[in-house]
Amino acid sequence: MKKIALAILLFTAMLIFAACSSDGTDYLLERNENLAKLSKVWGFAKYTHYNFISGQIDWDEELLNLIPVIYNCNANDVNGILYDWFVGLGDDGFDFDPFHDFELENYLMIMAEQLASFDDDLFADLLHDYFEFYIFFSSLLYDGNNLDWLSFENMAIEMFPETSIAMSMAQARDVNLRPMADLSWINYDYLGALSMRLLRFNGVINSDRSNAPVFFCPLNGTPDFSNKNLYIDMDYDDIGFRLLGLFRLWNAMKYYFPHLDVLDVDWNELLIEFIPKMLEGNDIESYELTLAAMARHLHDAHVGFVGTTFFADRFGHFVAPVRLIAVEGKLVVYEIVVSECPFVVGDIIISLNGRCIEEITKEMKRYISYPNEEKALTFLAGRVYGGLFHALRSSSRSMEIKVLRGDIEIVLNVNGQTNWERSSPNAAVSHEFLENNIGLINPSNPGDVHEMMMYFANTDGLIIDLRQRPFDNFFLEMRQYLMEEPIPFAYISSPSQTHPGKRINFLINQYFPQSPYAFLYERPVVLLMDERTFSHPEWVIMSFRVAPNVTVMGPFSMGSNGNVASLPLPGGIIMWYTSLGVYTPEGGQTHRIGLTPDIRVDRTIDGIREGSDELINKAIQYIMDGGSNR
Repeated sequence: MKKIALAILLFTAMLIFAACSSDGTDYLLERNENLAKLSKVWGFAKYTHYNFISGQIDWDEELLNLIPVIYNCNANDVNGILYDWFVGLGDDGFDFDPFHDFELENYLMIMAEQLASFDDDLFADLLHDYFEFYIFFSSLLYDGNNLDWLSFENMAIEMFPETSIAMSMAQARDVNLRPMADLSWINYDYLGALSMRLLRFNGVINSDRSNAPVFFCPLNGTPDFSNKNLYIDMDYDDIGFRLLGLFRLWNAMKYYFPHLDVLDVDWNELLIEFIPKMLEGNDIESYELTLAAMARHLHDAHVGFVGTTFFADRFGHFVAPVRLIAVEGKLVVYEIVVSECPFVVGDIIISLNGRCIEEITKEMKRYISYPNEEKALTFLAGRVYGGLFHALRSSSRSMEIKVLRGDIEIVLNVNGQTNWERSSPNAAVSHEFLENNIGLINPSNPGDVHEMMMYFANTDGLIIDLRQRPFDNFFLEMRQYLMEEPIPFAYISSPSQTHPGKRINFLINQYFPQSPYAFLYERPVVLLMDERTFSHPEWVIMSFRVAPNVTVMGPFSMGSNGNVASLPLPGGIIMWYTSLGVYTPEGGQTHRIGLTPDIRVDRTIDGIREGSDELINKAIQYIMDGGSNR
């Protein structure tokens, strides 16, 4: 037995030596390249092949069976193995009728859904026009005419010039405006004969997707991945399941994340970088941190992980009981949550338990998906996701925190908390009068919009504070007081159901029901925003700001807007991310950048110390001056 143990030890040492040698390094690079090729081929097949779309073949099982084969094979054999595997899936997987335009059908279905909630007569007329034209357009396609979406749009306007179909079609953009995901790797040099098989793809057979790896919300095309297995009891030492998690995340984002074109890294190169990182670990912490570290490159403020406590496990479950704000590049105490706490509003954080705060936040940023460096501290101020990413974390309750108070550095002994609500509470009142006959609306506090507007009907100006998330009906009801008719305010990019990776853009000009009690408020309206303004509040601002007397004030918003999709990952984790792209009416980028204010106003440390809300003060002054500085 001793001899066997010694032999195993020597063999292990030889493997370690080989991996460290130049030949060993080449072997590891080759292995990682082989696994990356497997991920690309498997992901493409999963989202395009009929037998996967129909659920006849288990896509995860196929990958788990392939991983050990590819892991141990020679690079010269990989293409042959993948070729045989793909052919074995069934040769009918890419059959597709090029004259049946599923995108057109989907567009019509979306319009029908939207119109169904409005006036019955209007809906009936529009529906008749849409489908009369669809029959005509389809007949042209079946006759072999090579018509694109622009032709479709122009013919719709020509055939129905006096109806709303002309307006709607004119707003539809070319389906090729957002390109297919980068599939340049499907070439003979990289894949050999398999490339000829994959290049036959001409679109997914858009049949029953109830068992598919992804299906779509019928109203707006948000992808739904709920058919994916969570593998709650996965073995974190199993390289198959570790790579399954990595490959699932990478491929879902490759084909269904709308903003790969504005990342700081190449998504394809990131796969090669993270395969060895995933293979290095053997426990739950290394697995979850690797997934988070990859996802942070999306720079998407919607990215969050449910079903895991990896951030608290890594940085501590005890949190200092203060709300912070990122001001002038510093983390500053904004509000004290519990009594008998030694902090003072305006304290600037210097260090935690002997580590400078810059070092701590630098490490934390490796695992959070913030839009850009300017907005990173907003996350670590605990002002996003209910304080989940709060920077003042410790593994022990007793915390030593050094602050700058005025010009003096002070060391505070603080008891960390685990059970207090860290998100900012809703405003105390839904609306109130300010000085100088100006109204203020806090839309996070539910209230009757008509009652608010009647209350403010004779004011000299109105401030709507969108540094908070509005209650559900506020968006729909408030618009009719700001504009007489709907105005196009955004382009939305929805995933193609037939061509994974392609996006379809629509100009949004949402109808709203006109209340018989509504009136047009014609005095200056100021919308307030800051880095806490993200997702739905950004959408509300985009909708309101097109009105003629509306001005947006503050710093840039966060820059993550569009419906959130949930991606199940092995280990019982759900990852949120932005699934629909949102752009300005001119087609400009908002993701990562945020919305541009008409008048930029930033908070200051002195203002925080004085208890002054500089955005409110600036808005009041702007209205008093007649609202003429836009």
